[in-house]
Order: sequence, then C-alpha cells, then structure tokens
Amino acid sequence: MSANLVSKSKVFQFKYENNICIIDMNDESKGVNSFTLEMLADIDENMPKILANDKLEGIIIKSSKHNCFAAGADISIFKTFTDKAAGERGSKELHRITNYFANAKVPTVAAIHGTCLGGGLELALACHYRICTAHASTQLGLPEVQLGILPGGGGTQRLPRLVGIAQALDLILTGKKVDGKKALKMGLIDELVPENQLFEKALALCKKKKGSIRRLPSSLGIVSSMQGSFDMQKIALEGNPFGRAVISKQSRAMVMKSTKGRYPAPLKALEAVMRGVELPLEKGLDVEAKLFSELVISEESRSLVHIFNIMTAAKKNPYPKAVQEKAKNLYMDPLNQGDATVGVLGAGLMGSGISTVLAEKNIRTAMIDKDANGLQRGLKSVSSYFEERFKRRRIKWFERDSQIYRVSPSMSFSTLKTSPIVIEAVFEDVKIKHDVLKKCENAIQNENFIFATNTSSLPIHQIAAAAKKPQNVVGMHFFSPVPKMPLVEIITTDKTSQEAASAIFDLASKMGKQIIVVNDGPGFYTTRILAFQIAEALNILAEGGKIEDIDNAMEKFGMPVGPITLLDEVGIDVGEHIIQVLFDAFSERLKVPNEIENIAKEDRKGRKNNKGFYCYVDNKKDKPDSTIYKHFNIDRSNFDHKEIADRCVYVFLNEAARCLDEKIIKSEDEGDLGAIFGLGFPPFLGGPFHYAKVLGKKNVKEKLNELALKHGKRFEPAAYWDF
Repeated sequence: MSANLVSKSKVFQFKYENNICIIDMNDESKGVNSFTLEMLADIDENMPKILANDKLEGIIIKSSKHNCFAAGADISIFKTFTDKAAGERGSKELHRITNYFANAKVPTVAAIHGTCLGGGLELALACHYRICTAHASTQLGLPEVQLGILPGGGGTQRLPRLVGIAQALDLILTGKKVDGKKALKMGLIDELVPENQLFEKALALCKKKKGSIRRLPSSLGIVSSMQGSFDMQKIALEGNPFGRAVISKQSRAMVMKSTKGRYPAPLKALEAVMRGVELPLEKGLDVEAKLFSELVISEESRSLVHIFNIMTAAKKNPYPKAVQEKAKNLYMDPLNQGDATVGVLGAGLMGSGISTVLAEKNIRTAMIDKDANGLQRGLKSVSSYFEERFKRRRIKWFERDSQIYRVSPSMSFSTLKTSPIVIEAVFEDVKIKHDVLKKCENAIQNENFIFATNTSSLPIHQIAAAAKKPQNVVGMHFFSPVPKMPLVEIITTDKTSQEAASAIFDLASKMGKQIIVVNDGPGFYTTRILAFQIAEALNILAEGGKIEDIDNAMEKFGMPVGPITLLDEVGIDVGEHIIQVLFDAFSERLKVPNEIENIAKEDRKGRKNNKGFYCYVDNKKDKPDSTIYKHFNIDRSNFDHKEIADRCVYVFLNEAARCLDEKIIKSEDEGDLGAIFGLGFPPFLGGPFHYAKVLGKKNVKEKLNELALKHGKRFEPAAYWDF
C-alpha cells in the first residue's frame, strides 16, 4: 500500500498493481459496506493523492465484503440534514466526491459483486465502466424512494444518460433491484463475469480502455446509443421534447395510481430526471441536490426512515446468545440440514400458505389434514404458487419441482414423528386445537418438540393448558395470504421457554418475515387493535353511516382498504367470531352493534361466498349491498369523512397505547411494526406511535377526551398519553 494512502475509517485498503490503483472496501464493523461520513472523508482525502500520481493508468474500486459491494449511505447521515440547506450541501458533497471517479483522466472501473444499492450504485455510475458478477447475490438498484427521498449522489442524472429515460425511471421510481443479467441487457453494466474472474476482468478492462475513456453525454441526443446498440424506437421517443413529455405524463400517472399522491419522493424524482435530461450534467446535479434537500427533511421521509431503522433492529434475535445456540442446535439445524420436517396441521388457506413459504426457503414440511379433498386443494395451492413463479421466469423448472416436492401431504400424524417443530393452522376453536396437540404428543418421538399455534385471537395460555410441556407452546400468528403478508406475530406466555421462542423467531426469520414478539392476551396486539377499529366502523354503520363513506374515509386517511371491505375480505363469519372473543374480554369498553350477529346469520361471509357488505360480480367487489341496511332501524345519513376517520383512527391509537400500558407489546417500535406490516397502517405516517408523536401526545389525549364524551369508554385515554 502506498505510504501516503491511509484509511482513517479502516474500511478502505489502497494498493497499486501495474500502475492501477485498487481501492478495496471492507467495513469489518458491519455486515455490509455502507457509506459513513468518515468513509466519505477517506475518499475525499485520498483520491486527490491517487489522481496526482503521474504513473497512474487506472482505478478499480471493489469490495472484499461477503456478497456486498456497497449498500448505500448509512442512515445515520440523515440526522445531519436538519434543514434544506444542510440537505442540499450534503447532496453536493456526494456529487463532488463521486466526481473524482467521473472526471478522472484514467479509466475508472467499479468491480461489483453482491449488493450494490443506493449510494453504492451511484458511486459505480460515476465510474467510467462497471463490471459485475453473475452471482445471485449481485443486485443493483436505487431504493431511495422507499426512504422518502431521491438518489442524491447523481443517480437521477447519470442513470438516464446511461440507460435511457424510461429504463432509468423504472428503477428510480419503484426502487426495484435488477440482477447482473438484467443490468447487462439494459446497459447498466459493461460486462457480466463469473465471480472468480471479476478482478482479472476489471484489470483487463482498465488496461484496454487506457486512452479511450467513455464519458456520459451531457445532452440527451446520444443517450440511446451509449452501449453501442442503435435503438430507433428509443431515439424516437426519448430524443425529442414531445416523446419526453409522453414519458413524463405516463410516469406521473403510474406514480399517482400507486401512491395516490401521498408519497412526494417519486414525483420529485420524476421531476429531477425530466428536468435534468434537458440540462448539462452539472446543472442537472444542482437540480437533484435541491429536490433532495426538500425531501430529506419531509415528514414522510422521517417516517419511512423510522420504519427502516426499526425494521433493521427487529431482525436481531432478542434472546441471549446461549439460548439462541441451544435452540439452533435442537430445532433449526436439523431443518436447515434437511434431516427433519416442519409439521403443518391444516391444508387450508393458512396451512398451505405456511407450507409454501417454508418450501420456498428450502425447509421440508409435512402438511397434515383430516380430509383428502382438503389436502388435495392445499397441495394444488402450493403447486400453483411455484408454477406461477416458473411461468414468470422467477425460477427454473428444476427449482419449481424441488420446491413443490418439499411439501409432503399426509392424513396421518405418524408422519410427524421426527418433526422438531409443528405449526398448527386448524379452526379457531380451543377444543380442536387441544385435540391436534394431543395427537402430536402421541405421534412425535421427541417430547421437546415445539407446538406453534397459528391463532388470531385465542389466548395462547388456554391452548398451552392441555400440553404436557406448556413451555414448548408458542403463538405464531401469520397473516393471510401468507406468501404475501410480511408480518409474523410471535406470542409468548409466562410459561413459554426462551429456547422455544428463540427457535420460532429463527424459523420466522428463515421464512423472510418481519417479526414482533408480544405477550399473551386476547387478540394479542394486531387483532385486538384492528377489532376495535372494525367495531367502530360498524358502530358508525349502525348510527346511519353509509358503507362506502366509511371505507372511503379510511382509504383517504391512507389505509389500503376500508374496514368494511376488510371485513368482507377476512370473512364476516371470522370477523364476527373474533369480535365476540374480544368482546368477552373487553366488554366494559368494546362496543359492538348487535346487528352484526344477524348479518352473519344470513350466511354472509364476504368475498369467499360472494355475499357480504358489498355485491360481487364475477368474484370482483362491486357496489355496496343496500339490503344490509334492513338490519338497522335507521335512515342513512351523510357522515363527515373526517369524523369517520377520527373515530376509527383514534380508537385504534388508544387501544395500541393500552397494549403498551399492559405490556402486551414491549415497545412503541413493535407497535409501529405490527400495525404497518400486519394491518396496513400508512407507512408514510410511520406507525400509530410515531404518528401520535407527530400529532403531539397532548393533542391526542385532548381529542380522545372529546370523543369519549360523545361516544363512551372506548375513547377514554390510556395511561400512555400522560407520559
């Protein structure tokens, strides 16, 4: 290493090989390389020295970090952006630092293996050439919009000039990632190579391009032929103002459809791209910096960064290392090594979904059902999932087949004799759950097997009461449909062992789920707070509100669907059962209209039998079913949408706070995660606790007192609001 090239952050190694400077990243303090202020200062200090070397023939930036080139900026940097001016300065500093690579008089090459996201990709874009591996871990993208910002290190300007406007917008506005093969096809990289050839190929590329550096165009006219392919259609569309206006209009319509205008980042990113391509590169970078500064201090960005931080923290197993190791040896190792199967009881929607996700993560399952037809339907559901992925070219035919074959259907509990973990997904009835628990105990040789019960409302201690080893009974509340819904709520009782909880945490992590660990109680956390919200919607209906007004008010607030639509989706029979369970526990304040029982008796089950609060045409939701109103002895009236939203939201916030008071949830962060990933609480608001802090806890309490005077005890403020 050159004596005057020193990494103060201890992340970079600098060395010369045949007059080519190799910059190697490896932050040993983290699992990934992410740019900190210290790392950026390192580059800023050393790059002028490197570029001043008159024997320099090229620069390669690479990473020795396992399966990671660079994952972007460290989120802690955002805390330094306290106002627009600071945000703009920060973006311009990134531009200045990446310009060392862009403006070098020798070839600069990014040798990419593994994750290359955000600022990592922007650094690579600033290099004259990019070469990456064909390894599955190599993923490139600009996910900044998912944090409520736009790429602030040159991404909105360099990417369109490299791959064209339409392809650049597809990455920037969605935050999606592409693999090496796709990156090569779209012109994002110059070469795709095997992992063991990456460095050699980068060296060769540096030597080859000596004296013939390719730089990004300042004007749009030659963007379309940057990678040597003459695309007349792209030139016709992107090479003139009219075509660019069409792209901008279509992109804006797409953004508004997907975000409903609640997320400013994609619109600002679109503006940065479309204004930038009309300007010289340096002027375009100025536009990017200004728009970045407006977003980075926005409430939406602060909420999304909050979610990112608590998601990251929640990935860590919360149990002591010794407990984790013991649980891993007893339960996860046999599953990961293919020596054992997870038992899944029930082949219905939940059971088949759980089996599907386990199979996708290379865990063998034994799916048990008492009914042969039900078992066949469950297996068909599993097969259909993987067949669809195959048709969409997400997996190869042999991956499809091997994943399907990981699910073994059976009608006999004897199939479970070596299963270290059983997940039951049978009907929501304590007696039925006790029955299958006993059958597992009789069939499984290992008396320390874990019985994970998938229930949305029944207290876990009631289920564990019939177990020989109640310490091995834990709740594992999945959300439907399991392959799509990200949350798993793990529920522990005062008897649940740490080893059992740790093993289930690791299994849920293996399944790729977002996890919250909560204490036992009726409805736990998510079901409980949702039940209060749906009950409030039904109360408004009983007072004369219209079905569509209730749903529209909550969708306007930011929920993905309204509470009445949601009740149709989960099933009116299921919802009525859950609300009844919770009413038995919270009858002093949970108000439920009596009419819901009569509605359920009409065999209205919602979408699953095309008969609910809404009419269904060809299995698609149509207009509200006005015949529902006959159950309510009151005329329909026009409720104010804000009043509807206030009642449904504030009862939700208050019950979430009560769950924290009662230690059902251990932290505000868990409450935010559960509400967002399990119930669809608007991410741009950051979760119920984050949102309440933005509103001001004092203001929330005042509003609750106002609502309590009008509507009763369910709005009486929880103790949380006083602290």
